[in-house]
Amino acid sequence: MRDKQSQNKREKRKLKIKEKKTERIHYSLLIFAMIFSVVNLSFIESKTIGGDNRYEIYIFLLPTIIGIIFFGIYRKEFLIKKYLSFKETYAKIYVIGFYLLQGILVSYLSFGQLAGVIWNYINKNEAEKNPTEIVFCKVTGFYTKKNPDVSFEFKNQTEVFNVSSETNRENYNRNPKDYELEITIQKGIWNYYIVKHWKLKNIR
Repeated sequence: MRDKQSQNKREKRKLKIKEKKTERIHYSLLIFAMIFSVVNLSFIESKTIGGDNRYEIYIFLLPTIIGIIFFGIYRKEFLIKKYLSFKETYAKIYVIGFYLLQGILVSYLSFGQLAGVIWNYINKNEAEKNPTEIVFCKVTGFYTKKNPDVSFEFKNQTEVFNVSSETNRENYNRNPKDYELEITIQKGIWNYYIVKHWKLKNIR
């Protein structure tokens, strides 16, 4: 009996050590994915305007759902043990909600981000085949607080461009009705346009 108990304790200790090692690996991968996300958004991903529902479906929703299913299968034993370790209903609901939210985040940072990088590459290549166009868009507003930007209308939807602190200081006293944006673009896929250059023009 004692031998069985000590063996069970050893097995539990081994499982805990193994789980801690697995968690450290997962944590390192998550940090890497978050850093890559910042680098990708800042330096790699092309600035685009326009849009299509297909992007939300195939580049965001579908990869994220696939990721949730993948990680759910991969961590099935751990998740079942966590769920069964609680007897109270509210605690079980909390565990389901917590790990579901965690799964959505991890799935987006991995599967979703990979899909986004591939889509950006394809979109950029397709845009390079098309001629550049110059469009003029009506300015609808200047946001001058934290993360300042200029908003405008393009193909019946509102778009924004972030602006520098120097431009933002000038925007404090500007009336949006007096300005328009001259934007140089190239058409990519799914009604998205890559922005090559833009400038603010006074039309008064």
